Amino acid sequence: MRTDGFPSALYNHPAWIAWKEGLGWENLRTGLGFPVLLRSIGNGYAMAYAVPPGLEDSSHILIQDAGAALERLSHRVLSFLPRAVAFIRWDLMAGPWRDSEGAVLDPRLQELRMNASTGMRRLRKSLVEHSDLETMIVDLRGGEEAILGRFDKRTRYSIGLAERRGTRVERLGEEGLEVFYALYLETAKRQDRRLEDYVYFKELFRSARVWRLDLELYLARRLGETVATAIIARCLDTAWYLFSASTKETRSSAGPSAILAAALIDASGWGHASMDLMGVSPAGLDTHPLSKVTRFKAGFGGRRVSRAGAWDYVVKPAAYARLP
Repeated sequence: MRTDGFPSALYNHPAWIAWKEGLGWENLRTGLGFPVLLRSIGNGYAMAYAVPPGLEDSSHILIQDAGAALERLSHRVLSFLPRAVAFIRWDLMAGPWRDSEGAVLDPRLQELRMNASTGMRRLRKSLVEHSDLETMIVDLRGGEEAILGRFDKRTRYSIGLAERRGTRVERLGEEGLEVFYALYLETAKRQDRRLEDYVYFKELFRSARVWRLDLELYLARRLGETVATAIIARCLDTAWYLFSASTKETRSSAGPSAILAAALIDASGWGHASMDLMGVSPAGLDTHPLSKVTRFKAGFGGRRVSRAGAWDYVVKPAAYARLP
């Protein structure tokens, strides 16, 4: 099963780009074969952002001369950019370089290796990520029985608990967005996460409808109350577990487990080969903010995948050095 570049099809989809435009990004028409987005970063400067094609070897790890390839791409993109651009942020979906023991290289060593094949030494490992560096990919091949067979015991117990407690999963689509958002607000406040407004999600569904990206909105209900919800995107052979929310009483209802199990089985039935669970904590880091959700996602039999993440090609060194 291929696991390289899984979000690329999503992040470069016309619906995703249209959604980003609605959130303040400008889509530049470059003719280079992949979208390049632009936005202001204040103080008279701007940044460009793109998910470049390729750059991985047969093992889906960054190619040895990835730095030189990014430098060439940056020079091609520069001719389309306004003078205000301080840097180009490349979001790399290929796996990162590792040491002899299999650990991801320290960012400082990654920078040295990335710039070794360049002429201008202008690539920097970004401090801000736009996609998850670690995720889990669930294999959907083999149908429902095979998918359920890859779940761990705890997850299978939760699914059985949901059935015994009368938790029922519904697929509503956009008409369930207000219910989703109410539960999203509750979850974000409980977990002290940044709140997005309702338009953020409304625009996603509008763009998906216009540009034909399949979006599914799931609700789990128990005793007439919505206890969990999730939004799933689907394109080509992949599905993505984009957003989820739940009440505090998730253990008694097992709503999140019921939803994800249903979404995995549905996606397999629609012909998708895998689902990207979109973000887990680094392996062994129990203090990470995503550690609890990682334990939840790990129960569905996914395989951990790492990505090289965001790299900045510095156009204006002085301005870049002053960025917060």
